[in-house]
Amino acid sequence: MRKTAAAVLVSVLFAVLTACGSADRADTPAAPAFTATSIRLEGPWYSFDLPQVAGGTEKARTDFNEGMRAELDPYLRAAAENQRVKGFNSEVAHIGRHVLSGVLGIEVSDGYLHPTTFKRTHVTDIDTGKALTLPDLFTDLRQGLERLSAQAQEQIPKTRVGTNPYDKERIAPAVENFKDWLATPDGLRVYLGEIASHALGYIDITIPWSELDGVLKPGLRAIVSS
Repeated sequence: MRKTAAAVLVSVLFAVLTACGSADRADTPAAPAFTATSIRLEGPWYSFDLPQVAGGTEKARTDFNEGMRAELDPYLRAAAENQRVKGFNSEVAHIGRHVLSGVLGIEVSDGYLHPTTFKRTHVTDIDTGKALTLPDLFTDLRQGLERLSAQAQEQIPKTRVGTNPYDKERIAPAVENFKDWLATPDGLRVYLGEIASHALGYIDITIPWSELDGVLKPGLRAIVSS
């Protein structure tokens, strides 16, 4: 009987620790300091200042730096005489206690028409040294995407889109529509793209973490908002 009671107690403690793991991580000491830096990449048809980090922990630093480069590489490989690539407003957007967030501004030009712009992002969980993606954030991915979609519909009229028509399919609850996001203290900043027109440019919104309560994994808000 004593063995059975002990086994039950162990199981309960394990379940509690598993559920609270993310919350416990939020209280752990901060990792060694990271600093924002960049490296200059130049070729015959491209020039780009690639955001990077120095210092910190090796696993997180490697994941972030390699992740940012991986987001950019397809554009550099496609660069040619009639498709020139350069950067704009690229940065290490946030260095938190538990997350690193970076964004790339990529401009592709054929030399005649207005350049086409893209935004690409990478978020690293400092504690695990691994990338954070949308499926990592939500207990149920579908419910999470539906919440993001609803928030986008509410916030877009408050951006420079205003009352202009925009492509509502671009904010449908699909991973592809929300994959370029950053973790910031204020909320989940998501880059939606040129959803209205090229003239209105790239549209981004920041969804407060409080609006994602109930769909975020337990304890994760304290991590991503750090």
